[in-house]
Order: sequence, then structure tokens, then C-alpha cells
Amino acid sequence: MKPALKYWIFLLAIVNLIFGVIMASVIGSWFNLSDFERDFVHDIAGKILPFPVLGAFVLVGAIGALVSLLFKYYIIPILQLAEETQLITKANPEHRIAPRGARELVYLTEVINASAEAFAQLKTEVEEKISAARADLDEERRRLAALMSELPAGVLVCNRDGQILLYNDQAHKLLQGPRTREQDGEAVGGLVGLGRSVFGVLNRDPIVHALELLQGALDQGQVLSSSAFMMTLETGRCLRVNMAPVLAGRSEGREISGFVLTLEDISGQIAADTRRDMLIQALTDNVQLALGEIRRAITTILGDPQLHPEQLKENRVTIDRASRELQQQLAEARENYARHLHDLSKVEYVLAENLLDILRKNIGERFGIAVRGDAPRGLWLRLDSYSLVQAVSHLAGLLRSHNNLGAFGIHIADRGAGRALMTIGWPEACLDHGFIRDWVRSPLVTDAQGKLLSFSDVVRRHGGELEIEATAAQACHEVRIDLPADPRAGSRMSASTPRSRPVYYEFDLFRQRGPQDLGRQPLRKLTYVVFDTETTGLRPAEGDEIIQIGAVRVVNGRILAGETIDQLIDPRRPVPPDSVKIHGIDPKLLHGQPTIEQILPLFHRFAEGAVLVAHNAAFDMRFLQLKERQSGVRFANPVLDTLLLSSVIHAHQESHSLDQVARLLNLTIVGRHTALGDALVTAEVLLKLIPLLEARGIHTLEDAFEACIKSPYAKLSF
Repeated sequence: MKPALKYWIFLLAIVNLIFGVIMASVIGSWFNLSDFERDFVHDIAGKILPFPVLGAFVLVGAIGALVSLLFKYYIIPILQLAEETQLITKANPEHRIAPRGARELVYLTEVINASAEAFAQLKTEVEEKISAARADLDEERRRLAALMSELPAGVLVCNRDGQILLYNDQAHKLLQGPRTREQDGEAVGGLVGLGRSVFGVLNRDPIVHALELLQGALDQGQVLSSSAFMMTLETGRCLRVNMAPVLAGRSEGREISGFVLTLEDISGQIAADTRRDMLIQALTDNVQLALGEIRRAITTILGDPQLHPEQLKENRVTIDRASRELQQQLAEARENYARHLHDLSKVEYVLAENLLDILRKNIGERFGIAVRGDAPRGLWLRLDSYSLVQAVSHLAGLLRSHNNLGAFGIHIADRGAGRALMTIGWPEACLDHGFIRDWVRSPLVTDAQGKLLSFSDVVRRHGGELEIEATAAQACHEVRIDLPADPRAGSRMSASTPRSRPVYYEFDLFRQRGPQDLGRQPLRKLTYVVFDTETTGLRPAEGDEIIQIGAVRVVNGRILAGETIDQLIDPRRPVPPDSVKIHGIDPKLLHGQPTIEQILPLFHRFAEGAVLVAHNAAFDMRFLQLKERQSGVRFANPVLDTLLLSSVIHAHQESHSLDQVARLLNLTIVGRHTALGDALVTAEVLLKLIPLLEARGIHTLEDAFEACIKSPYAKLSF
């Protein structure tokens, strides 16, 4: 009950009591008088009654003033003192209460502030000890992040219900949905996120089937290994998926509490295999046709020794043409197969200057040969650096036996058009052309199938060409190697290199189940999507539109800074100058941005299975609801309003604006009146409010809804 209502009830009760006592006294006295006395009193009543009535009113005024002073200096300050004391103990230990009210309450406030200082100091000491105790755990987590980020495969860890507990950046990139031209360059929510369902991005049936197989093996006492299967995404990308179980414990009758998925993109391998099969089929058909023509011509010649010269010539021409075609087809097949092997080979991008340094160091340490050379800065080569280093080092080892080797040079030059030229020379040594030819053809390394490859094979697999320079006397002084280069590789690799290791995990979700029966789940364990909008105005029903939406996910009490939406929206209408003064968004920036019909489905998927949270949520939700039909989505998520929650906890505070609530909770607002900035501070407000709600017995989502309904701010509408 609000203090103002209590005040009037208390005052009316006193008024009724005073006048009731007076009336009861008058009536009781009247009935105890004789008839004569009653006549006498009746005659003088007009002279004596005004004074008791006036005295009663004076008494009521005096008591009312005393009650007002009591409420002003005692009741209201005590209630505010209780709220702010709870704020110190539950959410903001740095908060101090401003003295107000009577002298006794001022003294009590000073005692509470002194206790708060001691509490803050004790809390700091405890937090320091906890921080020191968790140092080893944090180090293990950093090692996990380093390991996961460096893995070439995508990794997802899920609980039994398919909620994602961990994912690395490779998995996020593999499972990222298709981006339209309008979305390029904007940060929109991905399909992968902590607490989200893996079945939203991967086909459910193969995963469930693999889980059943693994659980069946566990029930039979068999050794659990892993299960592998292939899967095709909506984008057409083909993945090889390996599933390994995560067990709940080490006792008998263990159950699978989750699973680990490793994802490998095999789209390129499948495409290469398809091209190989087509190549073999075409080669088989062409060879069979050519051999058939040759066979028929030879049969004709052998079957008639006295064959007419013109017919004999015609058959010889046929044999010659068919054999040349066969030779050409085999050469094309060899080239195509080399291209196929090149697609499957583990090539890498290497800076030419780094490759030259490695060659210089390797040859110098192994053979004592000084290497002179040069390479342009910033030139990226695409090759198998290990095979190339081994081949050139092998040549250096062969040349070492020549006493007149002299200088040994390696020069790399940019030829343009995506090609580079590596020249290996020994100008002072005289080597036979056949010697070098044998070197480039000698076995050097093996491929993945165990086949021996020569240096020339390695070069061809890289899409390069090998040229041996020789003089008229068959003396050889240099070898030139044409190699593929990519001038854009440096910028592409720089853009894709993360500033920090983007590994996201929340293993506490192993203990949770899916989003069933959200109302009974603790507020601490829910998944939230906290959002905010910036608009052209304050009247959604009169045509105002959203121009920016920002959102962040909160999982298990953690704000996931890596899972956000920050999107400008083209409202397709003018933005009033008064609105620009508030949010500071230049209307020119909105032209060409996606429309609300394009963005709302993305936001809807981002918020799937979560509780929506906003400050003054009725305003933002009204904008979303008016666009549901146009965008084809419906927001059926539960909604919490931090304004209503604040009014429940701090019922006696004058304001519940986002700035005032943040100030009470000792939070700093960065990016005020930007959608993502307000969403982030609202998320921090929510996490600070949860312990305050729990102190009032509000533990679940249902409890929060029931409390918000009773707030006087719950009647606001737009």
C-alpha cells in the first residue's frame, strides 16, 4: 500500500474517531437527561454546541498536522531508508544514503552508512580472495579459448536438449546464414549463440539418431566412441559432422548429458570428387572411341594385304588422327587431374620475403651455403611451403658437391596477374642439363595417398610451371619456377584475423533444460534478449517508425558482448529535427539501409526462446507489434520491463527513468540514446535488479509478472 493512501486512511480514521466519540458522548448524555433537562439543553444548545464542534475541528487539524509531520519525518524516510539499505546490500555496495527526516533517522542513516563502508571493505577483501583462488581456473579457461580458436574445424558443445554451451569462431562462420546485399557491413545477429538451440541451424534427425546410438552403446556397457554423419545446410554447404558424447558422471548407469560436434566443410572436396568422376567418365568414353577407330583401321589394313594405296593412306591418316586425339586427351586428363590434386592439397598463403628467409636459414644451417636473394615486400604466394623448401634444399645439397659452386641465389619477383616468378641460380657452377632434369623428376615427398611426388609434380599441383634454362652446350645455370600469387591475401587475412580469441562458452547450461515452462524458472537462469529502439517519434499508432534497433543476449547471468544486434533501419519517411536532437542519428545515414520488414525476421530469430527485456517495454513492443503483419513474424516471447521492476523494488523513489535507475545502481551509461548503448545498460540494470527482486521473494518469471501487474506504471499504453 502506498504511503499516501496510508496517510489518508489514518487521517480519516482519526477524524471518524474524534467525531464518533463526541457524537457518542452527546447521544449518551441526551438519553440520561430528564424531560426538564432536555428542554433546558434544547433551549441553550445553539449557544454551547458551536464551541465543541469548533474544538473538534481544531483538534482534527492539529492531529492531521502531527500525522503529516509523522509521515514526512518518520514514515516516508523510514521506507526510503529501507529501500536504499537493501540497495546497498544486494546491488550497489558503493551507494550511500543521503540523511533525511528526523534527527533520530539522520543518526540511523549515519550508522547505516558507516556499516556500508565496513561492508564494502569486507566485500572487497572477499572478492580479492575469490579472485586469487580462481586465477588457476581462469588460466585453464584461457588455454581452452586458445585451443578452441586455433582448431581448423568448427566446434559446438551442447547439452542434451541441444542448447549451445560453447562454440568457436570457425563454427560461427560455417553456420552463419546467407547475408543479403543490404546486410553487408552491418552487425546483425548470427544463427549461433549461447543458450540457443543447435536444431535451429542443423538438421535435428541425424543428431537425435546419433544420440540414440551412443546412449544405446552406453546402456549395453560398450565403450563410447563417436558418431559421424554428413549434413547439408540451407546455404548448400556440405559438412562432415563428428559427434562425441559428454557424460554426466563416472558412476554406474551414466547418462549422456550433452555432446560435442566438430564440423568440417567438405563442399570443396565433394566438388573436386565430382569433377574427378566426370573426368574419368569423359576420358573413358573418349579413349574407347579413339581406340575403336584405331582398331578398325588396323583390322582393315591387316585383313587385306593388297589394300588400294588410297584406302591404305586413309586408314593410316585415321590411325594418326585418332592416336593424336588420344594423346591430347591423355594430356588434358593429366592436367585436369593435377588441378584436382591441387584443389585437395593443403596449400597455404606465405609471404615471399618469409619464404626466402626460411630457405636462406634452412640451406645455411644444413649445408653451410650462403644464399643471396631478394623478394618484394607484401607479395603473398599460394603454395605448399614445406614441399617447396624440401625441394630447393635438396637441390642445394646436390650442388654442394661442386667445388666451384660459388654464389647460390634465389630471387622472387611479382609478374602481375596473380603470378610470381622464383629464379634459382648458380652462375659460377656449370651443371649438365640432364643432371637438373633428373633432379626435378626424382622422388621428393609423398601425398596423402602415399604416392611419391617429384619436384615437378609438386609445382604442377600448385598450378605452377617449371622451366630449366640451358646453354647451347647443355650447361645449366638456373631454374625458373612460375607460381600462383594472390595480392589480396594480405588484406583478406588481416580482416579475418580476430583481435582476440572468439570462443564463447557457458558450461552451467549443462544443468539446465530447454525453455519449457519458462514461468517457473528462476530469474537467474533465464535467457534474455535485452533490446531498445530509436524512432522517428513517440506515437507509433500515428505513423512513427523505428530507425534503429539494438539488442544483446544475456545467458545465465552473463551479458554476451559478442552476440548483439546494432542495425540502422530506413523508415521511408522524414525524421523530425526534434527526434534527431535526442538520438543524434543523421537521416542521411538511413537511406539505403534495410527496412523494418527485412530486419524484424532476423531479430525474431535472434530472440527465439528468450525473454524479451526493455526499459518502458510497452513503448518498444508497440512498435514491433504494429509491424508483425508486414514482416510475417509474431513476437510471442514473454516480456519483462525494467521500469516496472524498478517501481516494484524502489516504490518510494520519485523517478524510474533509465538514467535515474542506473545512477542508483552505480552504472555508467555509454552511448545514451543509441539503441545498442541503451540495451547494454538495460541488461546491466536487469542483472542488478535480480538480487533485489529475490530479496522481496520474487524468484521466478511468474513472480516477476505478478509483481509488475501491481505497479502503477503498468497502466501505461502507446
